[in-house]
Amino acid sequence: MYQKGKKKDNKVKVWDLSLRLFHFILILLITGSYISAKLDMLHIHQYFGVSLLGLISFRILWGFIGTNYSRFASFNISIKGALTQFSKQNQNKSIRTPLGSFSTLSFIIILLILSISGLFSSDDVLYDAPLAYLSPKYVYFWTDIHNLFHFILYFLVGIHILAIFYYQVIKKHKIIERMVDGYTRINKTSVTPVNEKPIKGVLLIFIFIFTPILILSFF
Repeated sequence: MYQKGKKKDNKVKVWDLSLRLFHFILILLITGSYISAKLDMLHIHQYFGVSLLGLISFRILWGFIGTNYSRFASFNISIKGALTQFSKQNQNKSIRTPLGSFSTLSFIIILLILSISGLFSSDDVLYDAPLAYLSPKYVYFWTDIHNLFHFILYFLVGIHILAIFYYQVIKKHKIIERMVDGYTRINKTSVTPVNEKPIKGVLLIFIFIFTPILILSFF
């Protein structure tokens, strides 16, 4: 029950369960990849890598067959909107912001490049990636790409954390709560409630994550 005089949140479900699971599993896999790489546990690191590749592949598929705000068609791809997002003149009423849309696409592209390049890389000492033997002449190229894009990922993660802090603490949009339960709490925002059947998406996530692991295990 809301207290008298307290503004009631306009709660509308916008994020489906599959998209929310994707975000939390993504955090775990990126963290595991980082820790295993720093500890030189590359034979474990490769499992995090192929799991990430599967997870990102799921996100790409879900961008076409998922619920409304999971689809790429809902993304707000506007350079002008991105440049003016924090200005007083910005009139964005969509649940999707331009910078948020560009951020999501950037994460997908960067993680896809990292996961694929990792399959062909080598530390030139003890570890060769599962597919390094397919292009021995380009192993150094793939390794350099893999190492370079780690730093780009760190930059994106840092910007993402700052954005979460801004919207959660300063703007009080409760985006963390939104990702936990799927409901937006932003008033005066044009939203379309999602109607989901979560079983399909959840099954797809685990199929996409564990299939590469099984293939790698028997490689």
